[in-house]
Amino acid sequence: MLFGHSLAVNVILWIIIASCGAIFYWVVIHRTFKHFVHYPVPAVLVSFIDNSLRRAFQPPKQVIDWAGVKEGMWVLEIGPGPGTFTIEAAKRAGKSGRLFAVDIQPGVISKLDRRLRREGITTATTKVAPADSLPFTDNSFDLVFMVAVLGEIPDKDKALSEVRRVLKDNGLLSVGELFPDPDYPRKKSVINWCSRVGLEFVSTHGGFMHYVMTFKKV
Repeated sequence: MLFGHSLAVNVILWIIIASCGAIFYWVVIHRTFKHFVHYPVPAVLVSFIDNSLRRAFQPPKQVIDWAGVKEGMWVLEIGPGPGTFTIEAAKRAGKSGRLFAVDIQPGVISKLDRRLRREGITTATTKVAPADSLPFTDNSFDLVFMVAVLGEIPDKDKALSEVRRVLKDNGLLSVGELFPDPDYPRKKSVINWCSRVGLEFVSTHGGFMHYVMTFKKV
């Protein structure tokens, strides 16, 4: 009995050690590497991003609530990934609104298109485009949102200037983040980036692990 108890304790300890090692790699080593080499999440891994654990910590309905998506809005999502928040945002904007989603990777957009068809979403349009060169005219959107994306963008000033350009007067930008994403930025950093291009801080929801910050075009 004592041997079995000791074995169980050892197994638990090794699981804890392995988990700590994985977290250390993801948060420290991977984050340091991405500081020098910028790249988006590969399209082949995108489907794994939308999982039950992430949804427990960062519920799509809560994120879209905090982002401020409402019926009738024209909304742009930058970096939709597998559509974790795209589906909910499109439903919230309703048939009188419109949801556009852009991603730099064609493979990601292809996966998202298939999911939108499965979900029966007809009010969403997807485009392959970089965040720093958005294929939309000035003053097009009521709201732009991005979740776990801003930290990945190399030229944040250019991308956020593009966001400001496509926003209507007094339009809103919502930035969501989740720890321990290797590109996770502090709230203070996000405020500094946005203020540099004329996006004024409005509000914040959530805490350190999971937050959504809202800014207004001024």
